Amino acid sequence: MMNIERGSRLFALAFVLAGLTFAPNGFADDASDVMEVIQQYGDLENDLEAQAKLMRSDRVYITGGIRQTNEAKNMANQIAGRKAGESMRGGKTEFITTIEDAIVSIHGDVAIASFVRWWNIYPHNQASNTSPPTLVSLVLIKERSGWLIKHTHQSLLLGN
Repeated sequence: MMNIERGSRLFALAFVLAGLTFAPNGFADDASDVMEVIQQYGDLENDLEAQAKLMRSDRVYITGGIRQTNEAKNMANQIAGRKAGESMRGGKTEFITTIEDAIVSIHGDVAIASFVRWWNIYPHNQASNTSPPTLVSLVLIKERSGWLIKHTHQSLLLGN
């Protein structure tokens, strides 16, 4: 009986130590996975249909003093607006996104990210321009398919 009890304790101790050993690696992998989603979020600005796949269907989007809770309608409006602008200019606009100073915090299956983003914009038949820097906060939820964006809040970075 004593050997069984001792073996159970050793197994429990080994299990706890293994958990403590590998847990930081799990969070580190999650942080790099979240950073990958953030980079994709920026890189897919030229393909809003593909970018939409990074979002949960119940995503809340706040920008420019507007709060949108219907993700399907939000993306449909963004895509329609982009296509209308490109039609007026006679061709596709290219966006090159810069993301800097990202901070990611993992809390189980929830991640909170904050970063500065701006675009270099190259409209067809027009001079290029750069958007003002924007502060972006994301809340991401880990699902079987990976990390998806649940909440986005964007605010222009205003100076003095």
